[in-house]
Amino acid sequence: MGLQDEVRKLVNTESARHKRMIEYVVRQTASGRPLSEVLDDPYVTNRLNAVERRALLEEPEIIETVSDEVLDDMRANLEAIAGE
Repeated sequence: MGLQDEVRKLVNTESARHKRMIEYVVRQTASGRPLSEVLDDPYVTNRLNAVERRALLEEPEIIETVSDEVLDDMRANLEAIAGE
């Protein structure tokens, strides 16, 4: 296996995908987009299911960018979707 294959393998791991999504959500919310809009963005929904989106709400970087009230609302919404 060549170097580029190894790099591609590392970049495409679940943890790398999760980190990219954290960065995306933080960037979007920092630019003024509401968290609910960002989590419903096709870029996010095409890559993560409801449980994975819910997991994003526990990341310190995301918690720092939004209010507790917004986080609580989004957690409840995503838990309802994931439980269906």
